[in-house]
Amino acid sequence: MAKNLYLLGNTGSGKTELIRRTHETLGGRLAIRAVYYQPQSIFDLERLRAAGIPAVMNNGNLQVPTEPSPDDLRELVFYELSGRTGYSLPKSHDDILRVFVFSVTEGDEKPLKYPRLFKEVELVVLNKIDLLPFTDFSVSRFQNRLRTVNPGVPLLKLSCRSGVGLDNWRNWVLRLFGYHDVEKSQILPSSQFIRG
Repeated sequence: MAKNLYLLGNTGSGKTELIRRTHETLGGRLAIRAVYYQPQSIFDLERLRAAGIPAVMNNGNLQVPTEPSPDDLRELVFYELSGRTGYSLPKSHDDILRVFVFSVTEGDEKPLKYPRLFKEVELVVLNKIDLLPFTDFSVSRFQNRLRTVNPGVPLLKLSCRSGVGLDNWRNWVLRLFGYHDVEKSQILPSSQFIRG
């Protein structure tokens, strides 16, 4: 049983760190691997491999995996796509979800400036919320602007660096595999799960 997450977002938004922290917070409950489509991502691959995550570079066309994982293997596959990739993303279905990772350092006006990036995703992850006191970013403005282009998309607020909100991300991932009674983290503080 495999689930495929297409991680979209600009360079520096925290996609690689989100993969690494997902592996860390899941504690082996799922097999994780990553596929990168940007030649300059070699350093990201090395970071993931050092953390025990199989990661490969694929410079070909973006395709949905054709080989299903064994029934007894619960596998989460991340496809990391930076910036405007030029790839035509597969439509979402039960095994494919598109997640946009966005940093508070990028500005709260971006949903209106680049609506297509936010419109064709099933989840928006607002990362680096620990930096909010050092920016002019407004979460409420961002939410309202996000709702104008994708009214029903869920929004998760978190910080990969501090760990705030990672419990909600972990629970969202586990629910993809049918885990419904997910325990609250005893280590990481909670953040609010917001539905747009």
